[in-house]
Amino acid sequence: MKIRSMATGIVAALTLGGATIGASQVAMASPEDGVAAWKAFIAEHGEGNGRSKFVDALGSAEALAVAKRWSALRGYDAPGMLAGASLPPELKPGTVINAGNVDAEWLKPYILPSLAERFKDSAWFGWKQAVIVPTASYYMPKGTLEQSEAAKGTAFNATPDGNLLTPDGQFALATQGAMPFLNPKNGLEATWSFVAHGIANDNLNFHPITMDVCNSSGSLERQYKAELWWQKMHGRKDVEPFGDINGMDGVVEGGAVYFTDPRDVRGLSGVRKRYADASKEDDFKVFVPTLKRTRILSATDGQDPLAAGLELIWDDWRAYWVKTDPSKFDYELVGESWTLGFPHTGHFYQAAQRDGSCAVDTVELELRPVWILEIKDKTGKYIYSKRRIYLDKEFYYPVANEFYDARGNLMRVWYDSRDWVPNTGQAQWRQVALWNVISNRITWLEMESRWENLDTNPTPSLFDIDQLRDYK
Repeated sequence: MKIRSMATGIVAALTLGGATIGASQVAMASPEDGVAAWKAFIAEHGEGNGRSKFVDALGSAEALAVAKRWSALRGYDAPGMLAGASLPPELKPGTVINAGNVDAEWLKPYILPSLAERFKDSAWFGWKQAVIVPTASYYMPKGTLEQSEAAKGTAFNATPDGNLLTPDGQFALATQGAMPFLNPKNGLEATWSFVAHGIANDNLNFHPITMDVCNSSGSLERQYKAELWWQKMHGRKDVEPFGDINGMDGVVEGGAVYFTDPRDVRGLSGVRKRYADASKEDDFKVFVPTLKRTRILSATDGQDPLAAGLELIWDDWRAYWVKTDPSKFDYELVGESWTLGFPHTGHFYQAAQRDGSCAVDTVELELRPVWILEIKDKTGKYIYSKRRIYLDKEFYYPVANEFYDARGNLMRVWYDSRDWVPNTGQAQWRQVALWNVISNRITWLEMESRWENLDTNPTPSLFDIDQLRDYK
């Protein structure tokens, strides 16, 4: 086995006899291997900010049982793929990355240039150092697992008109909760796997989400706080109510946000509900308190920021929330690789420790197997000419995102760490780093996930803008 550089020169792809290794060709390893690697790492490098709690959960009997079932269903897992990879000896747990070695030849294929630049540019959004941590096995919730096991062999249909259908012609994501393509063969199938990942949960509640806005001088310009909710409407097996949410026929999922700070935007709120039918526009409404009116928004408005100064746009909720439409976008798998990203340790500790609000002191990075998915705008009218998504082969969620402007220049970069629970596979979010390399502006998001009473919060009223506007 050897390593070759991708044509993009960004990350490294596994090859065997000159052929790229697909997921189905990689032998599995027991998820215990990832746990053992983490325990050895902690023994040598210390507890950090709570690593043992993460590893104890990762190695629990319940977590290992779920991990093994997912591995059997997919036909692979990340520790198994890593065991068969030929990697530079320096690329190991415990290695520290900083300005002194970030340009090393052994590292370049495994770190995106946009991320490497952060260790070299101390004047703007500088990152002091990163520590490589072991590769763990990540997976989606037990409810999704059970439905995906039951649907094994089902031929889902990703149609040219942008619909995802079951064999009997029903809208897949509005009638059931199985993952449609565990081993996607093309870009459209990979996109649908990402879309089906959703929030990796049935409900979500941030209490609050804090959004720090940093300007090009590296100063905190503004801080927003909001309450945010998300709900999966069908195929629910992890959080009550199970099955379907009443009154949401045809709706795949809904998101709602209510801004609480600062005072001049308090009460700004938005609700967006996504229909399964490709021909049906989102139900998308925003209440603007300064105008005391509700605006009905179109899909085009999804390209606007949630609030002034934020790099986060509506279409980037949960990293990607654009309606699948082959008439407007091309979906292509352009490669597969290993690349460094944030570990999903957020339920136990923060992967990144900031230096103030607008710089990073230390961040943990984990080597992940990814498909490289490119979504290209065909209309010339969308804010991004291209999205390059490094889609985790286990978790079906991005390790990293790169967004390109209308001229084809890199515009925004997204990395995040999830609040992921190994015992159940359920997830919310913990941290998001989102930066604009053209304007040199940053939005750093910190989420406090509310797990208590998740079965009763969110309530149906939160997805009605006329009721949400009076939330507080």
